[in-house]
Amino acid sequence: MNLKTLRELKGISRKELADRSGISFRSIQDYEQEHKELRSAKAETILRLAEILDCSMEDLISEVDFSELKPSELQSEELRRSAEKENRTASWRTDGAGAGQETKPWLLMHRDERVAAVQMEEETGTLVSLSHVYDARLLPFGIRRDGRGLRAWWQRRAVPVTQGHMGRTLEHLGLLTPQAFLLQNQGLSMTDTYWMRAEGSDVHWSELSFFQHDFEDSIGAQQFARSDDGLSIPPTGLRFPSASVQGDMPKAWISVEDGKRFLVKGAAPGKTQQIFNEVVAACMHAKQHRFPYVNYQFYTIDVGHGKQLSVSAEAFTGEALEFIPAADIIRAGRQQDSERSDFELFIEICGQQGLSREEVRAFLEYQILTDFVLTNVDRNYGNFGVLRDTDTLRFVRLAPIFDSGSSMFYDLDMRQGTLELNNIRVDSFAPRETDLLRLVTNPGCVELGDLLTREELGQILSGASRTPEEIKLLLTIYERKKDLLFKLQKGDTHWMA
Repeated sequence: MNLKTLRELKGISRKELADRSGISFRSIQDYEQEHKELRSAKAETILRLAEILDCSMEDLISEVDFSELKPSELQSEELRRSAEKENRTASWRTDGAGAGQETKPWLLMHRDERVAAVQMEEETGTLVSLSHVYDARLLPFGIRRDGRGLRAWWQRRAVPVTQGHMGRTLEHLGLLTPQAFLLQNQGLSMTDTYWMRAEGSDVHWSELSFFQHDFEDSIGAQQFARSDDGLSIPPTGLRFPSASVQGDMPKAWISVEDGKRFLVKGAAPGKTQQIFNEVVAACMHAKQHRFPYVNYQFYTIDVGHGKQLSVSAEAFTGEALEFIPAADIIRAGRQQDSERSDFELFIEICGQQGLSREEVRAFLEYQILTDFVLTNVDRNYGNFGVLRDTDTLRFVRLAPIFDSGSSMFYDLDMRQGTLELNNIRVDSFAPRETDLLRLVTNPGCVELGDLLTREELGQILSGASRTPEEIKLLLTIYERKKDLLFKLQKGDTHWMA
């Protein structure tokens, strides 16, 4: 339960944790997404993780959700044990900030509507306690009417410290945590219209909104620097949308004069295939012409340390539409039904909010099948969702398909041997591709004839950080995946065993 929280507090990525522990990246991914129970792992595995994360083995398998705790609690063994013993009941609403930590009153806002009064520990950016809920209807989707879960929502909202050079950037800014950076930026995001207002302030949404005012996301641009030695830190007091951008890859927002907003997305050094994969997916969805998708285009960004190839895409959110990730939708579903699968819960909650259950199912099945063809292993619950009307709070439509960079074995050493194409682990509704395919009732929703040809795919990938031999192997695997989809459409499922 707590592996992800403790890893992020330590400021290391999944890949770094895998390299240092000798535990596979996929296993760490499975433990964090609870596809596998860490408490069922070998003691040696838990010990290795605990040593690297500077925690106890008990911390890693504790029933207490550490994402609901504040930093002062996380550093106290005694408080951890006490919290576990008492099972962390609703007392979080009135608890203090911990010895020596000053809190101040803030208001969680939805545009210009007051949502809740909270106490914030400004030094760490921690949401310490909830004082009052003004309008439970306006709470972030999936948060209980009494506000339970709001602290974890705030923690998840902050940019990961593992993104690009964010750790060093925060150090240069004199900030202790990503949440402190988020609070300095008043909780603003490019995905919705929630924000934080200091109690007593008379500032309004129209004065701050990134959708209404041009900005220069110089902090986001820092993540593209080739090293963190020459970081150019902007003056304090400015607001940056990068404070709430998710994911480990470098990202920055760009505002243009006509009011449009574009997200620029990079890749880790030597992993430029991720960028090309985004373009591949966009081209495939364009040919299928079935569901909306984010149209990634190649883009060259220059942050003063040399030009870098990246991709850019126009924002699909705005003043009238905000993004609700699948994680929040499924979390809300769990409050109603603990027996259904996440797949069915997502469909059910979308139906309750006004979307066609048939259309939602068709979208998910199409996404599963196209991810299968591209071998996209990271369709986690933050990488898809719905768009909600900011006035009526009703779901309007499913968000366009985005984030397909973790496809086509982008991080695999192609010299390691034979690949088992019927046993590929994924981060999604199920632990393996074949398990996902069993959720599909209409495998014919993807037109085989409208998938990218071998030549089209090869042309896009030709500029990626792969040798000609590696690209040739990737093309061969792609053709094999198309053959397997053809078999599935003909009713042959023997290969899935």
